[in-house]
Amino acid sequence: MSAPAPARAARVLVWDAPVRLFHWTLAALVIFSYVTGKVGGNWMEWHMRSGYTILSLLIFRVAWGFAGSETARFASFLRGPGAGLLYLRSIVARTHRRVLGHNPLGGWAVLAMLAALLVQASSGLFVDDEIATRGPLVVKASESTVARMSALHNYNQWLVVALVSLHLAAIATYRFALRQDLVRPMLTGYVELAQPVQPPVRRPAWIAAILMASAASFVYWLVVLFPRTPA
Repeated sequence: MSAPAPARAARVLVWDAPVRLFHWTLAALVIFSYVTGKVGGNWMEWHMRSGYTILSLLIFRVAWGFAGSETARFASFLRGPGAGLLYLRSIVARTHRRVLGHNPLGGWAVLAMLAALLVQASSGLFVDDEIATRGPLVVKASESTVARMSALHNYNQWLVVALVSLHLAAIATYRFALRQDLVRPMLTGYVELAQPVQPPVRRPAWIAAILMASAASFVYWLVVLFPRTPA
């Protein structure tokens, strides 16, 4: 009697194109913004343009978190703090189960990263270094508000650096300690599973395109048109 054939791995699309494009574009722009901000000089103009693009991407991601594909929606991966702690304990005990999309702990990490970057990009609109760089909304704010926002922009950058470092450490832990590659699925969108499962529900790409165009239009109004309106 012949041995049963081994079960074929199931290839499931977990991350849609809008999420993957958002992720890698944001990662590149965050690095670019950090470097140009430290170099300063003529690079500050590009630093600010990068910040405007980051703000557009973040607004899109928040909207996609409500109207997007299943694994992109906040409702699919945000759970109570207890669920995050329980999942952390299961990782330590090596009893955790693979999750399609963000796990309960990773969901909170995503939320923290989005919030920190929103604070950084938004506060940058009010920054005035009193030398050559002024955010577009400085003309709409009081001196005390500009001072507070400038300080917030300066200090919050280190929170962003800490969260990025934690994110990279988590990827390395999954790769080398838990033997799970998180990078390839974010590149290809697919994961290989031992058993077939119902793939996550996807939303059409044209909805993402409309949301991205709307976010970019809003940021353009915010940084170009709104500052020119009379007080």
